[in-house]
Amino acid sequence: MIPSADLPQPAQAPPAAAWALRARSGGVVLAAALAQAPELAAYGLIALAPLGAAFGPQAMALALLGAVVANALACLLGGGRLVNGPRAALSLLTAGLAAGLLAPGRPGGPLAPEQVLVLLALGLVAASVLQIAFGLLRLGTIVKFTPQPVRTGLMSGIGMLMIASALPLLLGHPFGAGLPALSAGWHPAAAAVGVVALAVNWIAHRLRWRVPPVLAGLVAAALLQAALSAAGWGAGLSPVVGVPALPTALLATLPAAWPGSDVLLQPAVLGLLGSFALTMAAICTLDTLLATSVVDGALRRSRDANRELVAQGAANLLCGLAGGQGTSPSIVRSLALVTPAADSRYSGLVYAAALLALLLGVPGLMGQLPTSAVGGVLLLQGLLMVSPALWRTPVQVWGGDRARKATGFDRGQRRLLIDNWGVSVAVALNTVVLGLAAAVLIGASFAVLLFVRANMRDVVRRVRTGENTRSLKMRPPAVAEALRREGRHIAVLELEGALFFGTADALRLQLDRLVETVDTAILDLHQVAEIDATGARILLETGEDWLRRGRHLVVAEWSPTDPRRRSLEVMANPGSQPGLSFAADTDAALELAEERLLARLNLQAGPGQVLDLGDTLLGRGLGDADLAALAAEMSTVHIAAGAVLFRVDDPGDGLYVSLSGHIGLRLPGGTRRLASFAPGVVLGEMAVLSGLPRSAQAVAETDLTVLRLSVESFERLKRERPALAARVLHNIALHLADRVRSLTIELSGWVARSSVARPDAAAAALPAPPRFEARPDDSDEV
Repeated sequence: MIPSADLPQPAQAPPAAAWALRARSGGVVLAAALAQAPELAAYGLIALAPLGAAFGPQAMALALLGAVVANALACLLGGGRLVNGPRAALSLLTAGLAAGLLAPGRPGGPLAPEQVLVLLALGLVAASVLQIAFGLLRLGTIVKFTPQPVRTGLMSGIGMLMIASALPLLLGHPFGAGLPALSAGWHPAAAAVGVVALAVNWIAHRLRWRVPPVLAGLVAAALLQAALSAAGWGAGLSPVVGVPALPTALLATLPAAWPGSDVLLQPAVLGLLGSFALTMAAICTLDTLLATSVVDGALRRSRDANRELVAQGAANLLCGLAGGQGTSPSIVRSLALVTPAADSRYSGLVYAAALLALLLGVPGLMGQLPTSAVGGVLLLQGLLMVSPALWRTPVQVWGGDRARKATGFDRGQRRLLIDNWGVSVAVALNTVVLGLAAAVLIGASFAVLLFVRANMRDVVRRVRTGENTRSLKMRPPAVAEALRREGRHIAVLELEGALFFGTADALRLQLDRLVETVDTAILDLHQVAEIDATGARILLETGEDWLRRGRHLVVAEWSPTDPRRRSLEVMANPGSQPGLSFAADTDAALELAEERLLARLNLQAGPGQVLDLGDTLLGRGLGDADLAALAAEMSTVHIAAGAVLFRVDDPGDGLYVSLSGHIGLRLPGGTRRLASFAPGVVLGEMAVLSGLPRSAQAVAETDLTVLRLSVESFERLKRERPALAARVLHNIALHLADRVRSLTIELSGWVARSSVARPDAAAAALPAPPRFEARPDDSDEV
């Protein structure tokens, strides 16, 4: 990532415009706080639901208080521009710990609610210490290597748990009722209110209303509930969530509720607290790293991710000491808040102040929200968190010939899809059946170890420069020497493996080191098996950074129909100039880079420029008399672009020298060329010298003006002017030596590729991703 100080800074706005921008940014922050406060409070209700419905107002207040504390402290200690708050994963994890501590069958009997609160705070403090340690020991890089299928499975499992928690709410049951409550029936009026909240939220999101979608859904549902109540349907409606109230009296008695060493040292309690702390720390760490990467990439800024880990851990530590709940940054909330005010370093402080004003000044606003409406909002969040790949992949793999033809995946790609789908499903089922902590500590741990072992190696297998690698374009010696001399400005990076969060981030660092000296960097993706949404985003952002610096980043070896290339193109910002350019193969990318370098060196032939015979390889070193004699034996031919000069097995009746235009040499039916010849280079000489038929096909890549030396004319030169014929043969020999050298370099590259077993060519593990706003993709929750 390029430091923000190195980027072009926008011109300073006039004072009036600056104040207008600040006012608009403040309005965005206030609207975000108003829209997100009910959702944050609902997460608090989910987290502390095991303590009973009577604790609901205090649970909502503690969740909001935790968001206030976390945003304020993390903004001051970290890089800012991240929005914190309770998350679905953290709330479900907290609810699982509370339920375990309150279980009647627990050794020693269930604990009192006050003791549970103390132990929850203690577990959060332990998790915060671990998160701070991750940052201080710079272990965040290891967490980055969590593979996409594992994160997809965790996010989908959390979404399923959220659906199970929200569905009873939508149907009129209270918080904490659970799926068994559905056997007691449901309330149609309450369900109608919840469905309206869900539908309006979804429509507002899809149509990009200026009003926050969650706020629109809740307001519509509250108005409907009021109308139904006035119409006499009040008995079938769900109750309101209640007014958040800080548990000041309870917090004052918490020191006396210390459970004591006899409780803390129980193996069951230690196991619950240990797994909770480790899982909470891992989820918060990954949330922080992903949010930091996405938000900084969107704003073209850079920060120390490990310092941000420490700041977020300290914020959670203070939340634990204040009796709040665990928090972590949200990608969606952060982008919605900071994008309109990209220069606002302390937008998190303003957001925290707005939440605090709502909590202390007008808590009654949330008290009017129907429980079923909150259930509808949470149900939509859960549905969006479940990855479509869980049901799309079986259709793509086992859906018959028509489905397989539609995807274009080969056998290796389908096998990779099945493997990744199996990991995602296993992790999701572990999350639902065994609980979030068990899924992270057992199922996800094994999957992470397997994927990290396979993919943690450096994705850059080899780096070549234009000093030791060339395209198959044959050029005159002076031009070829200039390319070799200035070849450090062209780099080819051969990649191998998979591009995901960790490997793509490491690739970006290597490219950042090259950007000062390299004009064009070519990424040879011939051996890149897959690319996930995070890797694609990092690659696109790096390409935009290179473009902003006047450099070129080229992706080669993925055809226009390749699913991996399609997923990259789908994620690119529509309407903006793409930072990445694509080439069918590395040779074509190298030729384009060489043409750019020659243009900068003023060595490129201008349009319409025609060489003299003395400027060609055939005529180098010849005097005027010899040039005139040789020209007398040659004929000038004009050939249109796309025409064939000769085909395979045609008689070798002459050689050609292009004075203007380029000639490609390839095998019939193939698209990859064997060589390409710039103006001044000799072509077709092997058949003339050997007397054998043509071994390849020559095609005019552009309009051509060529000189043709027939076999009869060459034989006449050898009889009548043997000295001139010897000089011509010497020039041909030098030309053949250059061609053999170039082909040897190309062959060595193919041999090097074949020396490592190529992974199965595979598309992205997930289908081409939708726009980021469509669902919390790329682990907004995990």
